[in-house]
Amino acid sequence: MKRILTTFLAFAMAMSILFAGTQRVEAAALTNDRYINNQTHLKLIGADAAWKLATGNQLIKIAVLDTGVDYNHPDLQGNLLPGVNLVNPSKSAQDDSLNGHGTAVTGVLAARGNNGIGVSGVLWNARILPIKVLDKYGETDVELLAKGIQTAIDRGAKIILMSVSSMSYSKSLTAAVLRAEASGVLVVAASGNEANRVAYPAAYPTVVAVGAVRDNLTPLHDSNTGPELNLVAPGFNIYTTKPNGKYGTFSGTSAAAPQVAGAAALLLARYPNMTPLDIRQMLYQTAFDLGERGWDRQTGYGMVNLGDLLTEKQSLDFHEPNNTRSQAKAFPIESQLRAQLSEQDVVDWYFMDIPYDGKVTFVTTVTSPLPAPLAISFFSENRDPSTYYVGNGDTLTVPAKAGRMYIKMERSGGVNAFTYLMTSRFLINPDRYEPNNTIDTARPLVGNQISVIGNFHVEGDEDWFSYYVREYGRLKVTVTADTKRIDLNMKIGKEGEGWEEYDTGDRNDPTERAEKEVSPGKYYIRLTEYWKNQVNGEYKLDLSFTPVVKDTNEPNDTYRQASPLAGGTMMIGTLPTHEDQDWFYFTVESESYVSIKAPIIPVSSGVRLELYGADTLNYALYSTNDVAQLSDQGKEVLGMKLKPGKYYIKLNSFVPFKYETYRLTVTKQPLIEGYRDISSHWAKSDIARLSRKGVVKGFDDATFQPDNPVTRGQFATMLIQSMRAKGINIVPYTGASPFGDLTTKHWAYGNLLTAHKLGIIQGYPNGTISPDQSITRAEMALMVARANDLLLYKRSTSSFADLPTSHWASPAVEALVAKKWISGYGQIFKPQGRATRAEVVVLLAKAYNL
Repeated sequence: MKRILTTFLAFAMAMSILFAGTQRVEAAALTNDRYINNQTHLKLIGADAAWKLATGNQLIKIAVLDTGVDYNHPDLQGNLLPGVNLVNPSKSAQDDSLNGHGTAVTGVLAARGNNGIGVSGVLWNARILPIKVLDKYGETDVELLAKGIQTAIDRGAKIILMSVSSMSYSKSLTAAVLRAEASGVLVVAASGNEANRVAYPAAYPTVVAVGAVRDNLTPLHDSNTGPELNLVAPGFNIYTTKPNGKYGTFSGTSAAAPQVAGAAALLLARYPNMTPLDIRQMLYQTAFDLGERGWDRQTGYGMVNLGDLLTEKQSLDFHEPNNTRSQAKAFPIESQLRAQLSEQDVVDWYFMDIPYDGKVTFVTTVTSPLPAPLAISFFSENRDPSTYYVGNGDTLTVPAKAGRMYIKMERSGGVNAFTYLMTSRFLINPDRYEPNNTIDTARPLVGNQISVIGNFHVEGDEDWFSYYVREYGRLKVTVTADTKRIDLNMKIGKEGEGWEEYDTGDRNDPTERAEKEVSPGKYYIRLTEYWKNQVNGEYKLDLSFTPVVKDTNEPNDTYRQASPLAGGTMMIGTLPTHEDQDWFYFTVESESYVSIKAPIIPVSSGVRLELYGADTLNYALYSTNDVAQLSDQGKEVLGMKLKPGKYYIKLNSFVPFKYETYRLTVTKQPLIEGYRDISSHWAKSDIARLSRKGVVKGFDDATFQPDNPVTRGQFATMLIQSMRAKGINIVPYTGASPFGDLTTKHWAYGNLLTAHKLGIIQGYPNGTISPDQSITRAEMALMVARANDLLLYKRSTSSFADLPTSHWASPAVEALVAKKWISGYGQIFKPQGRATRAEVVVLLAKAYNL
């Protein structure tokens, strides 16, 4: 697998190339450059104030390690030195990238300012040494990047700018950065755009790590953050130079870093004797504070501030006041801190946020000649404080618990004023499974669901685990890291057999996943960091084992081997191959409605069900390939009437499954006159009798739905059929419908209009008859009374408390009560209650003596 270590940092390059004639933003111009008003970042960082004091320096050589630069761009000519092409040494350092990354970065840094064309860089005049370390795709490896730094030093650069990054630590890169510091060369690098920890080389303590913010000074989402971050600068839609003499915008920490490099160059131009440490401290001291007060993980010390940078007096201890614990200032791990103690200022307090249990190493530089002028005390939660005495050149390593650790720096008694410089480095503790660096020391994992937290605490660390499989099944292993600095590599192998390597993760998705069929035996899992680096981060290994489900119904591959469905009517099993068939049988003692539902189907499609009769095994009574889909929808797989006999169900699947079971239920409901829902109903006998006479009918799913409301169309049909069953001659209605909502397409068209013609049912004033509207008990009584030509008159008393004699339906109800055709619910009738299908059947049976 090809590994790309270093890539472009701009995540939105070439957002829109803008040409001459671009509409300008209306604002006061900083220079006479044509597109200066599109460069809103310059005012945000105070370039206008800085330019009153310095605009550049032709004595300072600045190396830009990138894709090269467009030497023909009119806004860069005059500021460029002959470059170096380390990608293809036989060619020049001309920018050949697909989006002009190096040209854009160089333009932000040092486009010729106030020259009446184009844009302005932070530096108007400069000596830029392009060193091409990225190919046209913006890719390289850290060895070439390290060579670029060494080349820049050899060529006399005083500042090195790198808008490139690598998530992986490198010894050669480390050596190059250390040499730069020792040679008096300042290194500025973009923090990276992975929305993760600060990348290398920005992560080194002596490199100025630059993140990016929007114009509203909030961090870009993708801008890398963490304890190594030092500064931020605007990094969204930064207007700059593009290849072929063009201009446009680009975004990301690539656009922010050159602004800080330019600021450093202006400072060095004004104070040429400053060391890289002095420059870094001044950049941090004068930064415009953002986010939390002081340093924070999202914005470092704040946004680069050119105005104050060139005018403010340098302090040897800009962290003051921090003389008490409550005033403690941040001391990030993996960073550098300079401060001062004196007779008047004897104590400095800091805090350090420790991400994991581990140890912090401090390399100390002290200007006092005494052997131990500095006392350092450490205060961690749930741990007794410890104090150490250090002097110049001492290295101190202290244990640290995850959480906040306070640090007290105190001047020893009788010591004169001195300055101290502390460079910190953090190392994570070994994980709880160490030592497990070899197959012989592999840590056994036990259980079917296991989670392990581990790390790579030393260079070349290997973590071995073993897992014993007792039966055939499926093994799933997922490993992911909490930082993109860990490039995971995983191998899995069975004892005595070969290995499979899993190394498909990348920086966007660093997770490694394995899923494999396993057989009984011992398996080993080896985890490494691909580059063998020590990384302060953790990985999480999740292992799950799912045994092959034992299908207790097997063998049931033919109808002769069919498993019985007695008592419980649940089918359970697996279909592990395309060829597997599961057969079941059941018997129907009396005519019944058989319903099959599928509460659980492990796959989303491909499952087929067929139903056969004992005497029809040569053809299926029913079949469907949509068992899984019907299961997902909560619908019946099958529903049909079956006569007494023996029946077979055959299941198979085009999508095999063996780690989960299907579950299908078979329900048999005996039929009464073809209905499955009246066996225990109070109106069962009347419904059955009227059904035999053809007066009423049920539904296609073998239900009568006795307790459902009756619609006007249903009632008219039942009533007309009852009258005909009684022998009454009913002449069907012919002619057009007088109602706008009743057409010949309606199933009850003829019966509704016949009942209307007979004066039984009436329409509404708006010209409708509402055929599908349910009727009330009062309406039911009135229409039956009309159909039987009963004498209707107002009674002096009412039979029901909720039906006064003044109610429009009272005469009809009382007439039906008198004939004992209808009754209420004790003392009430519920005239507005919905009439049910069962109530109508019982009433019609009495009214027409059916």
